[in-house]
Amino acid sequence: MVVPGELSKYAFVPRPVRIKIIDPEAIFLLGILGESGRKLVKAGLTFIFEKKLALKLISKGIAEEVKQ
Repeated sequence: MVVPGELSKYAFVPRPVRIKIIDPEAIFLLGILGESGRKLVKAGLTFIFEKKLALKLISKGIAEEVKQ
């Protein structure tokens, strides 16, 4: 399990975009997230990706942007 407070202390994402993965199998096949990531996706969690990657996933129909 990832502790959000700890993660935010050590991880920095330039030009962040919040997304929700809508195709869990595709994201797993791309190798971006492992088995644990697939479980998080299926649970409906949102992720923050760098803008370039986020837009690529959105354009492929794998994710959708989540407005805060």
